[in-house]
Amino acid sequence: MKMRAKGILVILVAVVAWVGCQTPGQEAKTGPAGGEAGQEVMATVDGVAISGEELDAAAKGQLEKIQAQIYQVKKRTLDGLIEEKLIEKAAKEKGVSVEAYVAENVDAKVSPPTDEEIQAFYDSQKGRIRAPLEQMKGKISEHLMQTQKAAKRGEMIALLKKSADVKVMLEPPRTEVSLDGVAYTSGEKEAKVVLVEFSDYECPYSKRAQPTVQKVLEEYKGEIRYAFFDYPLPFHKNAMKAHEAARCAGEQGKYAEYSTKLFDNQQNLAVEGLKQYAKDLALDTDAFDSCLDTGKTAESVKQSAQKGNGVGVSGTPAFFVNGIMISGAQPFESFQEIIQAELAR
Repeated sequence: MKMRAKGILVILVAVVAWVGCQTPGQEAKTGPAGGEAGQEVMATVDGVAISGEELDAAAKGQLEKIQAQIYQVKKRTLDGLIEEKLIEKAAKEKGVSVEAYVAENVDAKVSPPTDEEIQAFYDSQKGRIRAPLEQMKGKISEHLMQTQKAAKRGEMIALLKKSADVKVMLEPPRTEVSLDGVAYTSGEKEAKVVLVEFSDYECPYSKRAQPTVQKVLEEYKGEIRYAFFDYPLPFHKNAMKAHEAARCAGEQGKYAEYSTKLFDNQQNLAVEGLKQYAKDLALDTDAFDSCLDTGKTAESVKQSAQKGNGVGVSGTPAFFVNGIMISGAQPFESFQEIIQAELAR
């Protein structure tokens, strides 16, 4: 059961074209360099050297992101190869072909969805599906069956792993993310796992990720520390002020509550709305309005975004679990897998 080239291509596309709001390509910037003794010179401009060390520093964020993408490709491919080996072994022990084993343990356990299940899915996606139910019924049924099949395959692989000695030596790249200048933190300071989020209040993918973030924090309460960094994207016209406003609310001890307000009201992040949310939360509105109008927290927001650039962030949401990058609005399982591994270290 060999992995097809098409499958690898899909993995590459999935990793590179990650789900999130993304900044247009950022150019690495270089300044004057002295070309000190012992440093490799990459270029000269009118006799002024640009050293290899300066080049590495300027490209650090982008290179770290690429390393994370390479790791994801390797990991998904390795996971596929491990699954193949497990299934081949199980099929051989039963004296059947791989195809017959999968048919018995996956395909046979998948049943067509009921009309009620199709209706429920259609209703849950009304904002995204504009065609009539009758027109979409076949596609929805196929989608639900594929979802079932993936779940049953996952259950099969989990059982096979329990009875096998599987050791994975592939190590993920890690990026050190200092919490200096973080907008908000929660959880145990000495927790074994630190979850860092760079987000944009105007990015729909950042909003989509919030239920997953909350689930992670609930599931691992007492075992995880959470840190939120501002990363307003330049093409979101209201994002910068929204992030400033959240920090202004934070000065009155209401950062988390105000942050929730912003995501819940993502379509209304104009200044008038920002001030109304302060009233809704019973903040000192005079102090809040003054903070927002004077741009008191603007520099802190800018520094937060610059920190994101320095660790390879170019879109939102972007997460780091103990320095391991997760790009985009990924499912809970993506976080769970890494967190469980980190807790077991």
